[in-house]
Amino acid sequence: MSFRPSREPSNRPAKIPTRSARRKTLRHRLKRYWREALAVLFVLVLVSTAAIVVNFRADEPEEKQDTWREKIQVSGTVGRIPTISLSSAVSVASVKMSDLEVGMGREITEGSPLIVALWSFDGATGQALTDSGRGNVQVGLATAEDFDEVLLKGVVGKTEGSRVLFVRPVESGGRVSTEINVVDILHSAASGEVVEGKDSPLRVTITDTGPNIAHDAGNPPADLQVQMLIAGDGEQVGSNDNVLMQYVLANWEDSVVVDSTWWTGVPKAINIAEAMPGVRLALIDQRVGSRVAITIPPEMASGDSTVTMVVDIIATQAQGGTLTPSTTVKEEVTS
Repeated sequence: MSFRPSREPSNRPAKIPTRSARRKTLRHRLKRYWREALAVLFVLVLVSTAAIVVNFRADEPEEKQDTWREKIQVSGTVGRIPTISLSSAVSVASVKMSDLEVGMGREITEGSPLIVALWSFDGATGQALTDSGRGNVQVGLATAEDFDEVLLKGVVGKTEGSRVLFVRPVESGGRVSTEINVVDILHSAASGEVVEGKDSPLRVTITDTGPNIAHDAGNPPADLQVQMLIAGDGEQVGSNDNVLMQYVLANWEDSVVVDSTWWTGVPKAINIAEAMPGVRLALIDQRVGSRVAITIPPEMASGDSTVTMVVDIIATQAQGGTLTPSTTVKEEVTS
């Protein structure tokens, strides 16, 4: 085995770099320092930018999917059949409520008369849940005995003429789905435009206990007399409708009141086809919201004597709709 002999240390002096060599070395060092500095600066810029973006996004509201309310569009006039459209299916786990219209009528207080019209729709498709599309009119006092507690919670404190949207989960056959309800709080008295009085046999004044009917002394008219006091703009009464109304019925001869819904403030319902002939002829084709005064001769009433009535038309329901008043009319109106 052989080894290479080691070099002898040199006694020659170290070579001094030339000026150009020193400049070249300095340039290389400066370039290296600049590259390192730029790299550090680049990293700092990236970190700063990321921090700014994170903070900016934290300040922004989070993007969210449409809420149940944003998915539902309701159109139509209070008191008439509403139309709804859905941007997508609606599903809720608990009851939701939203005011659609605010009315100008009487405020609903606990225990006061309450009339609502309710329409139901499928939360998945927006389709009406009744074939006719007609709603359900419910009448009574604003108590748990007459109305569903959830509905009461949504309407007590509201005013007549308002429309309220309810969305709720329902269970049927072990399957949970979502139902949409549009609820109109109907006026409990005529709500149209006042009509200037013309020559007519009856004078009607409104008191705290309802209409008061007066007339000049003398014999009653021989024919049926119908006076328009307030002209409504709602649906027209059909010949076979169930009509919800406030009324006062009095004798012509002595002005004694025979019957009045105003004693309780809760309107009553009749089937127009079963009403006394004078009432039927006077109300067919009249519009919801109207108030009419009627003078009915004996042959078109109960046959005993002339009677007078003031009727406020609150709602009307044709076949396909339901009308569920808490009370029904007395025999005098339907005999």
